[in-house]
Amino acid sequence: MPPHNSIILVDTVAIKGAHDAGCWKAMLNAYQLHSVSKCVEEATRPNRRGERLVARTDKELAVELTLGTVTDLMRAEAMLRIGHRTDVDEGERDLLAYSLTMPARVWWLCGPDNGTVNALQALGLLDRMVTLEALARGCGHTVKNLPAHYTEKWLSARRTKFLLEGTD
Repeated sequence: MPPHNSIILVDTVAIKGAHDAGCWKAMLNAYQLHSVSKCVEEATRPNRRGERLVARTDKELAVELTLGTVTDLMRAEAMLRIGHRTDVDEGERDLLAYSLTMPARVWWLCGPDNGTVNALQALGLLDRMVTLEALARGCGHTVKNLPAHYTEKWLSARRTKFLLEGTD
């Protein structure tokens, strides 16, 4: 579990999950939350029915985060390192590209998605993955009935699968 004041990179799904679980404000107080513009856009952009993943504006969400800059060159380098077998969306891709600009031991990534797990494994950085459950617990927030992909059990199973079988 990352210590307080650690840099936590949050993707779109993590942002949504933290809001849904009611631990977003606690995480803001306990950690340095970083993301990228594409994740903020994905979290706040209305879908065809006008619904948003997070009921906030992009400006409201962006001011609470440190937003990393991502260039086309950074995206290309990240995708070359990740390889073709890993399916990541634009927000995940940009967040992974941003993560590669940071010293490996100063950040953790909360991205509860198989694509992110596979990409971090391909990059040799799976040990930098952290769950929403662990982050919430680390800032003193108890959450119950989290969807499976936000839990330690889910991430542990993914790590074990890599150890036993290799990559997907």
